[in-house]
Amino acid sequence: MSVSVRLAVRDDLDAITRLTSRRRARLAEWSPRWWHAAAGADVVHPMWMEHLLGSDDATVRVVEYAGDVVGCAVSNRQPGQWFVDDVAIVSDVRWHDGGIVLLESVAERPALTCVPTADDLFAAAARLLGLHIVSSYWIRSLVDHPARFTPNPGGVVVRAAAPDELGDVEPGPQHTFGGSLDPSAPGALILADDELGFVVGSPSSPAPPVYDPGGLVTVVDRVVGEVTALLEAAITVATDRGDVVLTVVCGEADHELAAALIEHGFVRTVNVMAWPDR
Repeated sequence: MSVSVRLAVRDDLDAITRLTSRRRARLAEWSPRWWHAAAGADVVHPMWMEHLLGSDDATVRVVEYAGDVVGCAVSNRQPGQWFVDDVAIVSDVRWHDGGIVLLESVAERPALTCVPTADDLFAAAARLLGLHIVSSYWIRSLVDHPARFTPNPGGVVVRAAAPDELGDVEPGPQHTFGGSLDPSAPGALILADDELGFVVGSPSSPAPPVYDPGGLVTVVDRVVGEVTALLEAAITVATDRGDVVLTVVCGEADHELAAALIEHGFVRTVNVMAWPDR
């Protein structure tokens, strides 16, 4: 008997809810801060999934084996791309067939998904189908590891800047936060120095409703220039404005930034993987 994939229907909602609830529990084991479940997550998420089942901006798929739903995934439309989220398989033993078939069925392009760095089976299935890492999410708890850094040895303090001071800014690495972060967004984290470079980050934002890291989060997707000084400035500013987590998107080829992130206590938590072009 083989597995098969089909589009989900309303009657699949209970099975999808069970799969995604178990998945969230597993994620919380891997990163208790980043994926800490919010109170009421098991109530809110089924409502969201029911909405997606009827949305023109989402495609929900399920995997069946012997008449049972054993996996699911949702392709969500974002500007210029698709984000494949809520990838859940009933157990590790189903990754070798159900998981592979599910990932292979994703037809939307370009498409990205988030693979936890601890999820070896998900990563192996993705690599088998030609998916490749384009970036990674590195997180630092500003509650568990608070820090404020002094100015760099040259005495230059990276300062907050207005968006128009940056000029034309190249897009950051690919990620699943809805496209490159907008430096002109109200409350965006913009730091700049004529000699050191600049940082572009999000406003202080709540996590998705099913997660609760304990407060607001900032995501940074561009650290361009002297990465150590810029990273320390970002940590200081995010801490001072009351964020509980700072997340930095690091391009897969940006080894200098990755080294600085390790040195400053960030943990590589998620790999962003892209499907090959059709």
